Order: sequence, then C-alpha cells, then structure tokens
Amino acid sequence: SEMDSADYTLLVVDAARKLDVDMERTLVTLMFLALRSRGRNELGFRAGEKNPTAAENDPLNKFAVVMNKVDLVNPKEKLLLSVSHVGSMAESVIRQLLHQRRNPAKVRLGDLVDTVIKNHLDEEGFENIHEDDIEMFTAVAPQFLFTSAITKDDEGVDNVLGLLLHRATPSKNWIIDAESATGMSPIEQVEEIIREKIYRCLHREVPHSVQQQNRMFRLIEPKRKESDPVDEEKNKILRIHQDLVVKTKSHQRLVLGSGGKTLERIRSTAVRDLEDAFGCVVDLNMNVRVSKLNQDVTLETDIEGAKTFTI
Repeated sequence: SEMDSADYTLLVVDAARKLDVDMERTLVTLMFLALRSRGRNELGFRAGEKNPTAAENDPLNKFAVVMNKVDLVNPKEKLLLSVSHVGSMAESVIRQLLHQRRNPAKVRLGDLVDTVIKNHLDEEGFENIHEDDIEMFTAVAPQFLFTSAITKDDEGVDNVLGLLLHRATPSKNWIIDAESATGMSPIEQVEEIIREKIYRCLHREVPHSVQQQNRMFRLIEPKRKESDPVDEEKNKILRIHQDLVVKTKSHQRLVLGSGGKTLERIRSTAVRDLEDAFGCVVDLNMNVRVSKLNQDVTLETDIEGAKTFTI
C-alpha cells in the first residue's frame, strides 16, 4: 500500500461517531500499517521492492491521531472516553509490534488485529513491555490532536499543519518529475479511482471491508488501415475487469444494491474518471464476490499490459 512509503501518518477519527467493532478493526489495521511503514525512499522503489536506502533496523515510525468534529461531542467527557479508547488500541498495537521484534514469527495481520481488539482494554501502562523497550514504547505512542474545521480560525487545524511541518524532512530529489501528473502506476490509478467511488456510494463500515482484485488490464488497439488518420487515440479501448471482494454475503448484497443499482453507480461514475485519466474509451467490468477463505486479497499488478501501458 501507499502507506508503506509514508514518513508519517495521520489517522483522522470522527469524534462524533460511535466506534463500532468494524471501525475499531479498521483503525487498528491502519495503526499496524503506519507503524510498519518503511518511510520515503529517494530512489522511487515501490512497496514490496527492496529499498537500499532503508536501514535494516529502522525504529517504528510514529503516527498521530486527529479527533475531528469535536464541536459535535457533548458532554466533553465523551471525547475523553473516545481518546482513551483509541489510545488503548494504539498502545496495544505498539505492544504487539515490539513483541514481534523480539520474537520474530510469521503472524497474519488479521490475527494481530484480533489480539488487539480482544486485549487492549485489559492492558495498562508498561504491562508486557520488555524493560529495554520502555523508552521506545513511550516515544512511539501517538500524539492526539483535536479539530473542528467549521471556522477559518480553528486552532486545531493550525496544530495539525504545525505538526506536519515539524515532521517534514528534506529530500535530495523529487520522486515525481515535473512532467508527470502522478507517481502511481496505471493499475494503482485504477484502484484509487474505483476506491473513491466505493466510498462515495457505500456507507458506514461497508467500504472499509471491500477489497479490490484486478482480473484484466488490457489496452486494445484497433487494426489500422492506410486510409485511417494517424491519431487513433479515441478508438482505443482500455478493458478492465475488477472484482470487489467482501467477507460476508450481507456486505455483498449491500455493494450490489437493489437490482445491482449500487454496483452500477460505482461502475458508471468510475468510468467517467477513468476515461479522463487515460484519454480513451474504458470498458469496465465489475463483479462482487465473497472471499471463501476469508483472507485478505491484494491487487494484482503483474498483468499483461499493465507495465507497458503509458499515459
């Protein structure tokens, strides 16, 4: 994910919304991803590729939690309870990663998340922390900021900007050259555009549970005749097949919508943005399926045509 190359992560939490189990799992998962991030590299290596600029024993990267819409929380004691709840989850995540560093073992991310959800309310202080890790545990604990962006002079927003400026580090070179609109690959652009439409068309915890799996990414060029004009861009067709993978049949029904209307709304709105991004006709086919193994899936990028397509 893009978080793997992030130097610093802000987790924005809707303070006015009750944290249900699905939201807790989402937050804990993002905390793990943020803390396991390798940070920015100067050579433009993508996630999964070896980054020679990264130190072998980099400390856990820090992250901050932004509690947004605090003006809607009354009484304010509820806000303190929410901060305590999110903070206990963050501390439990740090405990798990410190334990993993001292006792390396292959553990699924989902299992780590389950452990945090189960135990975080029962853990306190430096419990289960090795004495040599106490200083790191304290340093990695996230900072909390509070925002209510309903007025231009909101101090919370200034605090967030100040934190980001403080955390900013110098870079030797720009990873993206001046002529490039994005540093993402074509497949990643497809994923981001469809992901945005998923969030716009679905609500509550459902969009957080939807994962994407690419099945086809192929640019089809029509056979040219000598009499055809040189510029044939508009006649090219980019064919994309993508699965939306969910873990329950109830989520599958929600993503499909009545008569498939929700899925069609996701598809049709995504097509418009995809055609603008790639400058050609896009044939987007989408399918919703339930993961039989209930395991995480990844977007497949090593597909014929994915690496050769240029914008």
